[in-house]
Amino acid sequence: MEKLNGFIDKLPEISRKVFDLYIIHGYSHKEIGEILNISNGTSKWHLSNARKILRELITEQDRVELSRSFG
Repeated sequence: MEKLNGFIDKLPEISRKVFDLYIIHGYSHKEIGEILNISNGTSKWHLSNARKILRELITEQDRVELSRSFG
């Protein structure tokens, strides 16, 4: 969990806020839009962006740990 929180902290600010509001707190994109003064579509884009970046960070971390194991 600590690693995941570290990865989340590396997200761009707005993407991190949308990720937190949607995934952690369960807000809808409409509610997030109202909170952050952005459109639903922009909220969806930031969530997608956050997920993409997190996948990349986790994949890279897995590669590093695997290379250490067999390095």
